[in-house]
Amino acid sequence: LAIAMNRMGGKSNTGEGGEDPDRFEPDANGDLRRSAVKQVASGRFGVTSEYLVNSDDLQIKMAQG
Repeated sequence: LAIAMNRMGGKSNTGEGGEDPDRFEPDANGDLRRSAVKQVASGRFGVTSEYLVNSDDLQIKMAQG
């Protein structure tokens, strides 16, 4: 999904579970597998400085309900 969104100029979101750092590097053909939007929620699951700097936008989840 992230590859397709990146190819057409859209932005996919990681959700609050983080993202595998292997996705931060482009593929051999130039495709990007990383999601452009990184979500940070109260549990901060998977949130590292590397995760944050590999984003175009941040979504901060304040509450759920």
